[in-house]
Amino acid sequence: MFKKKCTWWISAATIVIMVVLTGCQAVQGLDITQAIKNDWAVKSAESQGTLQFELVPGDTSKLSADEKQTLLALQNVKVAITNAKIQDAQHLSADGSITYGKGTIPFKLASEGTKLILSIEGAKKPLVFDLFDSTNMSVTKLLPDAIQSQLGPKLMETKSAIIGLILGNLPNPASLSVTSVSDKVNGETLALQQAHIEMNGSELASLLKKLLANVLADEAGLKELINQLYEALSPVIEEQIKGGSTDFTLRLLSNKQLAVGLVYPSIHDFLENMSASLDTVIKGDSSADPTLFPAQDLWNSDTSLKANLYIDADKQIRKQTVELNVPLRHTTSGASALKISYMSESWHINKLVTAAAIDTSSGVVNVGTDASSTYSLLNQLDKQSLFYKLLKEDLKVTKKEIHLKLKNSAQGATSDTPEPFINADNITVVPVRFISEKLGAEVGWNGALQQVTIKDAATGATIILTLDSKVAMVNGSPIQLESPAALYNGSTFVPIRFITEQLGGEVSFDDLTRVVTIKRN
Repeated sequence: MFKKKCTWWISAATIVIMVVLTGCQAVQGLDITQAIKNDWAVKSAESQGTLQFELVPGDTSKLSADEKQTLLALQNVKVAITNAKIQDAQHLSADGSITYGKGTIPFKLASEGTKLILSIEGAKKPLVFDLFDSTNMSVTKLLPDAIQSQLGPKLMETKSAIIGLILGNLPNPASLSVTSVSDKVNGETLALQQAHIEMNGSELASLLKKLLANVLADEAGLKELINQLYEALSPVIEEQIKGGSTDFTLRLLSNKQLAVGLVYPSIHDFLENMSASLDTVIKGDSSADPTLFPAQDLWNSDTSLKANLYIDADKQIRKQTVELNVPLRHTTSGASALKISYMSESWHINKLVTAAAIDTSSGVVNVGTDASSTYSLLNQLDKQSLFYKLLKEDLKVTKKEIHLKLKNSAQGATSDTPEPFINADNITVVPVRFISEKLGAEVGWNGALQQVTIKDAATGATIILTLDSKVAMVNGSPIQLESPAALYNGSTFVPIRFITEQLGGEVSFDDLTRVVTIKRN
């Protein structure tokens, strides 16, 4: 639980930093908007930077011994990037290291389009992450596969339009000043303009809400962005049609006016949902996920953020610094505050730069976003490596905790409403796919045999369930079930204790709240 809370805060705070650095208009003669646009339009450069997370210890009396060890290990985490080289929009490389309580883990990274390749000490093969996995975005699910696969790279091509839409709708922070300074970048002393921003958490919340409200109201700006994305994707659409594709959606997309008209409502609804979610988070309602830190800490007026942009005479951002301090008053995490500091500097901007490559000739490990990818990744790591220990022992990436409300009958039970219920055999049953995937296992369905196959990368176990049978096969051996696997409204339900225990989990039940809790360490 501590790991999940810490990870959420790190992600949220990092996003806050990135958004704030894009929200400035012209001040005291300095065209900050143009400087930011220039920064996003940089074709090549060299850079270096650091990102540091500090958890200030507080009351640890309610933490377990295990959680105290995690807090100690993650109390100060520093990610350093050196020798970073951007060759073009599709290729970059960098050397780096992660330093935390138990030591330092060196790594190298490179990119190819939206794919990030990471070679890190402890991994047997380079790890590949897709930075834009469109299959996980509901707004793109109806698009043909050929379009989804190109959506990430094409979005990269339209990043200037994206930042333009943001800058055009984000008002200045209340505290923003500009001064002339001399500072060093890569050892060279430069005459720079320093844009200094200060705000508290409640001001930041107001800024983000105004941004979303303004973007939602900017129909022309949003449609222009969709137009530019369409222009970038149109060659892909034409190629698919010329190649003989009969996909009806592609035919619709070939008409620009119709395509923009169809896409705009979906994007608008997506942003409206995001705005509503932001409101809920700012108000501190984390009921959707009880493991998160209460968000009122981040958006509280006691939270402080300071940021500096150092801009040269060519309106290029040469250096950035950010400090974020979040007092943690509504948690039992054992930390009293979270401090984040970030620094980066760039040189050789738009000069000839060549990125280094990472050797992938011996194969790679593709790391997805689903729960089973965690175990697949760990299986590819040296169990004695510091990277493995960071993930498994300190971040506890394999630790799962699921809370489900118990129902009295199967009424309304579907794969989209995964509440367990008590069946006619007086046995608590649950959707097998939902539970298995949440615990990190892969699930397959054989319609001809009416069988569900579950493969658990963590233990290597293979479980086969047959509809209406009280016998399950686990690694080829028969296991008697308390109640047969059964289909309810299109979803296969099985006894919750069987599937949980076979996947190495534990089940507990709260009589007062009627909540079933499943844990896996």
